[in-house]
Amino acid sequence: MDVLFRSPLGALVARSWVDRAGLIGLRRWYFPLSRLWAAANAAGDDIARFRAEIGASLPGSWAQPYLHPLLARNTRLRSAAEAARAAWETAMFGDMAQHHDRLRLLDRERRAAATRHLANRASFYPLLFPRRPPPARWQIDRPDQVQRDLGPAIARPDGLYDVPVDARTISVSKSIVKDGMREYWLRAPTPAARLRERPGSETLYARVVEPADGDAQSTLIFGSGLCLEFELMTLARDPAARLAAQGWRVVEPISPYHGLREMPGRYGGEPFFAAGPTSSIDLIAGQAIESALLVAWCRSRFDGKVALAGISMTSFVAQQVASRCHMWSAAARPDAVMLISHSGRIEEVTFGGELAVALGLDRALAEAGWSREMLAELSRLVDPAKTPSLAPSRIVSVLGETDRWVPYGDGLAVARRWQLPESNIFRYPLGHLGMPVQLTRNTAPFERLRRVLAEA
Repeated sequence: MDVLFRSPLGALVARSWVDRAGLIGLRRWYFPLSRLWAAANAAGDDIARFRAEIGASLPGSWAQPYLHPLLARNTRLRSAAEAARAAWETAMFGDMAQHHDRLRLLDRERRAAATRHLANRASFYPLLFPRRPPPARWQIDRPDQVQRDLGPAIARPDGLYDVPVDARTISVSKSIVKDGMREYWLRAPTPAARLRERPGSETLYARVVEPADGDAQSTLIFGSGLCLEFELMTLARDPAARLAAQGWRVVEPISPYHGLREMPGRYGGEPFFAAGPTSSIDLIAGQAIESALLVAWCRSRFDGKVALAGISMTSFVAQQVASRCHMWSAAARPDAVMLISHSGRIEEVTFGGELAVALGLDRALAEAGWSREMLAELSRLVDPAKTPSLAPSRIVSVLGETDRWVPYGDGLAVARRWQLPESNIFRYPLGHLGMPVQLTRNTAPFERLRRVLAEA
């Protein structure tokens, strides 16, 4: 994959047309297939429940003789993935000594079983016809309920982030060495109270990847994007491994609702938009608090500076860390932050971002009684502050000029309002999906972040 991204074909992929093609694929295939797959996970062998879990009626032409073997196969794959994960987690975090080769085998088996289960959503393809199911099972909060639950936080947004963190709550797994890299895992109860009420997200997980020779000078906590679950997949080199090869120690947190923190009956990332708006607030605010915990742990464990980066969905997390880190102890504040494919207003992403509109999030919110003005008021909880808590010289911004999924103009407005130095602002003539390819082809933003850390 690295060879492809760095080739002339990679330059073609890192262009704005990819967003248009990607949007069609996501809307027509990925999200509807994922909804069917998640419904099957919740239903097991129960055909009636499967129909109910989809979120819309399934045509009667799909009868029991076809659905039964489809659900049975998915149930077998899900059970195998759950068993492989349980064996891996017990070995990695348990008290019993384990041979290194066995740990590597358990990790491979966990990833392989999870990958087979994830890939099985393709078997539901015939059920897209004659009528596609919705992209999500919508469960939008009522405005009056949100006002009761979050009224005090809306009046004082800092209060949502004013949470103490204790690095001693983090457990460290055994480690695996492969291809010159050491990999191990962190696990802890989430310090974010609202995430403790979200089934599946009660526990924080993060993967650490570092050069096996211990030659990492700086630590980078790097969040991922919506629906990306690299920790479940069998990949030769994922983003964390590529960054570790550049000399970083990478801490890769698993976002709430994703992967190892997936919510029962939902596909990875679905609750972020389908159970909104509080689900998105809980992820952004909760993962910001979890980031403070990870920063504090890194400082207690390693020498050197600690940076935090977020791309797309987790760029909002990183913006909140840059905005609110004055709420935490000095040990829990990063030395620098990098924002990738970020934007300034959740309300604009929701009502103006092409992905949200294609999913129908704007319509689902309107049907539940939300106006754009009401959402703008609520978004104060997760929109970037007028001025950052970190010095502007410690914040790096990376933007795609044709990004309409997370609108570019608002992201640039944040960089200007925060008065970031021009040397800390990177702008590329590409859209949302082209950015990961661009960062593989051109590591200049990460090199700049390294210099910012050296100067911090």
